[in-house]
Amino acid sequence: MVQFRKYIWEIIGWIGSVFALLAFSLNSFDIISSQSMMYLGMYSLGCLLMGIYGFSKKAHASWVLNVIFLLMGVIVLIRVYVMQV
Repeated sequence: MVQFRKYIWEIIGWIGSVFALLAFSLNSFDIISSQSMMYLGMYSLGCLLMGIYGFSKKAHASWVLNVIFLLMGVIVLIRVYVMQV
């Protein structure tokens, strides 16, 4: 059971990394805007999952940094959503 839990945390971390990297890559190649709901959603989800992974590993610098990035992403996401309504 412990081994299974270890793999779950690893999968969460990798999924978060993929989302954050995909958002960054799509933005870098001008496929999506950094102010788009898709970018901000993928980026925020990626930061959330990497923060959870860092917390599970007791990697304080990693999870704190990802939570800060998550908060910035969510604040901008809310601002963009409010401007669209």
